[in-house]
Amino acid sequence: MFSIITLLIEKVNNLKSIRKELNYTQEELAKLFNTTHSTISAYENGKTIILTAFAIELCKRYGYSLDWICNKR
Repeated sequence: MFSIITLLIEKVNNLKSIRKELNYTQEELAKLFNTTHSTISAYENGKTIILTAFAIELCKRYGYSLDWICNKR
């Protein structure tokens, strides 16, 4: 199961949309998740694979589905 989720998360395209919908800057979202704005930027631009734990926590906190975040409707 973990490897399937990790593969899906490689294709995240909606993080920037979520952040903007929540009216957060990269810095603000980073602070909420104990990371850096550079990490958020890298996630949004596909330069690094988003951590599974980050995506799951984002879904829990804000009510998004992991499928939607990963564009797997």
